[in-house]
Amino acid sequence: MKEFNVLFIALFILVGFLLTPLIFIALDFWSGVRKAKQRGEKITSDGWTRTVAKIGRYYNMLFAFVVVDSMQIAGVWYLDTYYDYHVPIFPWLTMIGACIVAAIEIRSIFEKAEDKVKKQVSDVSSLAENIAKNISSPAEIAQAVVNYMNTNDLKTTQDEGKSTTDQ
Repeated sequence: MKEFNVLFIALFILVGFLLTPLIFIALDFWSGVRKAKQRGEKITSDGWTRTVAKIGRYYNMLFAFVVVDSMQIAGVWYLDTYYDYHVPIFPWLTMIGACIVAAIEIRSIFEKAEDKVKKQVSDVSSLAENIAKNISSPAEIAQAVVNYMNTNDLKTTQDEGKSTTDQ
């Protein structure tokens, strides 16, 4: 049983690495709620939805790293146990993945609430400028607004695949 102790320790470390992103995601969600309240926005289920989607994306990556680390740990343990080949048994890729997630979430936590408002104002002013330049009839204006909203929804959906901010 003594030869399995190192595997239990590696498993314990691995679980710790997998819990770390959840803590940072929760902190980012809390920060996003605070920022939304600061901007006077209504808190809706959208933030929860984005957070759940974010958790899924992060853990897809982390579980892939866990599989690779498990193969590495099993191989190194076998060589260490039966062939006296000494290499540290440690989940390196999962640790790196957890650090990357933590860095992304920390950056998101420290983003200013005003930066999002500035981006939204910039987007709306761009739309208004485009409408004023090119469109004369009310039907064309309505169509331009619908097109903008559809494009913005598509962009938001695509950004959710890349973005890590909650609010």
